[in-house]
Amino acid sequence: MLWLASATGAGAQQRDTVSRESSVTLDSLAARLARTDSALTLLRQQIATESASSVRLRSRIQLDLSARVVVNSAVTRGAVSAAEVPVFAAPVRGAAATAARPSVFSMTMRQALLGGSASMDSVAGATLLADFELDFFARALDATPPLFPEPRLRTARVFLVWPRAEVMVGMETPLVSDLNPISVAGVAIPVFAAAGNLWNWLPQFRLTRTLVTRGEWAVAAQGAILSPNASERPLSNTVPTDIGQASGRPALQSRVRLRRGHDLDDRAAQGVWTSGLEVGLGTHSAWLQSVPGVNRRSWAVTADLHAALGHGLELRGEVYRGAMLRGLGGGGIGQNFGTRSVPGNEFGPPLTNTAGWLQLNTQWHPVLVHGVGCGTDRVHGGSADRRRNGVCAVHTTWRPAMPVFLSVEYRGFRTRYPDGLWRASHWNLSVGVDL
Repeated sequence: MLWLASATGAGAQQRDTVSRESSVTLDSLAARLARTDSALTLLRQQIATESASSVRLRSRIQLDLSARVVVNSAVTRGAVSAAEVPVFAAPVRGAAATAARPSVFSMTMRQALLGGSASMDSVAGATLLADFELDFFARALDATPPLFPEPRLRTARVFLVWPRAEVMVGMETPLVSDLNPISVAGVAIPVFAAAGNLWNWLPQFRLTRTLVTRGEWAVAAQGAILSPNASERPLSNTVPTDIGQASGRPALQSRVRLRRGHDLDDRAAQGVWTSGLEVGLGTHSAWLQSVPGVNRRSWAVTADLHAALGHGLELRGEVYRGAMLRGLGGGGIGQNFGTRSVPGNEFGPPLTNTAGWLQLNTQWHPVLVHGVGCGTDRVHGGSADRRRNGVCAVHTTWRPAMPVFLSVEYRGFRTRYPDGLWRASHWNLSVGVDL
């Protein structure tokens, strides 16, 4: 009897324990379900907010917007082409030559950026990519300083990309000089302009065809038809027209490139390559009508390199030799022609130049980018006003917390004129956010 009573009591106790454990388990499941329901509700709200805030085009393609808000503060010592974004040193002649070197302090937001991009699959069997970018470096409404910056369209591109071919229509850098140095201070006018870097954004049609692929290696041929541009107008023309447009012929460019590895579709990215290699050889031909009814040929042969060296290092640069290349972005130190030697001639003799630039960048830490580089442009012949221009630049960009960045850049200029060598320096502090 005692054994039976003991067994009965133990069974009741076990049932109470199981009941309590079941109650606890049900309460736990209910709490988990409540948390899950709360998380799902929050996720639905986030998705609804993102859907409501996304920008869609009339074609129903989503448009992704980007922006950079940046303040550039600069100190320029010595006379230069422009204190805000200088490209060469300017001479100081006459009574001012004996005075102390001028020093200029400026602050601007004209190098802020606004852009957008969109993509769409299965367009004529290709992937359609489109993007644009603006800054605020257009001619200001007032004189100096520009207190009310105006928007300026920099690039606008539409790509159709097939597995072995690509078509681009839009406004972009020259095909033969499609690479720029990394810089936060040199955005409106890229670093080493007038010192080896041809950068002008020009309307163009561009075709790329992959010829050979071997593993990670690929060889492609490229061709482009560009808007003719000399950045030069005859003074006697009653209706001023650029002498490149007056030729009645487009500019033509070709390039052969060798690639390995890296996805190089976005050449505008300001990041350091971690892998990949690209080497290119190019040619440029255009015609300038400096004399009514007579076209002179502008030409160039080019080479470019962009290579990841490993351990957070990359090397990029370009070199070229050509004639009358001011219209591509400051070739010949911004000169197509020399000084007039014959009275009555509107332009002097055509100028030929040899130029190039090289930059080494490193990103040993994710939030720090450093770089150093130099560029040079030498104009041949004794009729040029600016005969040689050398620019060296050092930059450091720190991103302490996304999207905030801080960048410091120094540039030194040495420009030779017929009466001597002139020097200048430029320090730039940039503070901003990438959105």
